[in-house]
Amino acid sequence: MDLKIQIYDRTLAKINAKILADKKLEAPRHYLGMSQIGEECERKLFYSFRCCEIDEQNIIGTKAANDGHRQELEMAKHLQSLPFIELYTEDSVTPGEQIGYELLLGHFRGHLDGIIRGIVEAPKTWHVWEHKSKDKSMFNKLKKIRQENGEKLSLKMWNIIYYAQAIIYMHSSKLSRHYMTVSTPGGRDAISIRTDYNQKYAEMLIDKAQRIIFENNYLPPGTSDKKEVFACKFCPYIDICHDKQFPLVHCKTCRYREPVKNGENFCHFKKEDIDKKYLHMRCNNHIYNPALIQAKLVDQQLDCCVYQLENKTYLANCSLSGLPEMNEEHKDVLIYTSTELRDNIQFLPNLEAKKAIEVCQAVSGTFENSEKKAWDKREDFGADSLIKTLEGE
Repeated sequence: MDLKIQIYDRTLAKINAKILADKKLEAPRHYLGMSQIGEECERKLFYSFRCCEIDEQNIIGTKAANDGHRQELEMAKHLQSLPFIELYTEDSVTPGEQIGYELLLGHFRGHLDGIIRGIVEAPKTWHVWEHKSKDKSMFNKLKKIRQENGEKLSLKMWNIIYYAQAIIYMHSSKLSRHYMTVSTPGGRDAISIRTDYNQKYAEMLIDKAQRIIFENNYLPPGTSDKKEVFACKFCPYIDICHDKQFPLVHCKTCRYREPVKNGENFCHFKKEDIDKKYLHMRCNNHIYNPALIQAKLVDQQLDCCVYQLENKTYLANCSLSGLPEMNEEHKDVLIYTSTELRDNIQFLPNLEAKKAIEVCQAVSGTFENSEKKAWDKREDFGADSLIKTLEGE
């Protein structure tokens, strides 16, 4: 009988572990990225903007991203070595930082690789410059598309997310051309393509970003109802979307959070702006944004949200000190904080299988008449009305 012996490089494994550990130290993004907006699944963007789950990076993907950054720097150096090329990769106001743009009260942001003029194909025109490093198969696919369709159509046909990124960067920088260089890992081969600005597409992307950011109580449709489809298989939010897992507990997933001007977030419970260093930390006052709970919402009260489950049991998601005010018709209710739901229950179907707890048993048969806050009467508002409100202050 043949025995397969696995050779395990322990020193290299330590290197990989260190790379992943360093990656985890990076602060979570608190805005919706312009590089993301081309994602076709709006539900994925909705979950991503609210940081509903940690996107665990594997070592191959992390190393590929690191290589892409190195290739970007290398390509910039090659371009700047040509005497007829003007390439700016840093913000003139804040040297050392990338050129950045923001829209929608600062909650929709992006950072360009650079702005370039002097390329041989259009020497007098300023272009947004982006560099990508892709594996050989994706690189060859782009070469074939360009050969068969010309460079101006290539980016949209090759990668819709990169195309959307290019369009929104052109819109933000008020430039009408985009120049992308693409290399293989290690930079051994390279190709370039140019893309024209598309105003209608840019406006569509901004409308999409506005929905994701400001329509806080509406969960967009997902790509598919079946988790087996390829687009869902490797999504970091597959358990939340398809299996009704409870999201992470922090300000971004809380009912009380609201995005406001200057990229800030306001807490309606504490009546104050949320410090960014606390934005991804747990809070005893946390109540899940109802859009993140896939159950029928029947009431929003000052200290809780009440849902009806499929087995006719009621769930009250309360703050640590809160209790639900229930009608007599609501005979069974399960009372949990968000932390308990995330850590102990984990998935909504686990609740539906539990034996219901009588409300009268939970609070000795009495409730104090607490003031209700009319969350259910509070209308959603998008960026336009929000801007008007803020400007009127």
